[in-house]
Amino acid sequence: MKLLLDEMLPARIAEQLRERGHEAMAVEADPSLRGLTDPDLFAHAQRERLAVVTYNREDFLALDREYRSRGREHHGVVILHPRRFPRGPSSVGPLVRALASLVDAKAPYPSFVHWLQRS
Repeated sequence: MKLLLDEMLPARIAEQLRERGHEAMAVEADPSLRGLTDPDLFAHAQRERLAVVTYNREDFLALDREYRSRGREHHGVVILHPRRFPRGPSSVGPLVRALASLVDAKAPYPSFVHWLQRS
């Protein structure tokens, strides 16, 4: 499973995941992705076979429903809850560990939606 970290997530998370041998990229680190609408970012993730990691549950759950209603599969959505993973430097380590565990476990099923838990 390859990950695309939504714009609100720092690029250092993707860097640390890559240091652990995982494929991850961050919108923050790619000027061509910054500022894309959620539907455009989701479409990019599908072309590149990436699961989107985001705090933005409403928009990405709506995109998941739209894909499913059209009989289309996607490469996954990983939703972060701000109480489990508050934004800021104190959550970087726990978030990297939890994402690494998820990637190690493999995608659970096509078009998965996963609410990330702390490892």
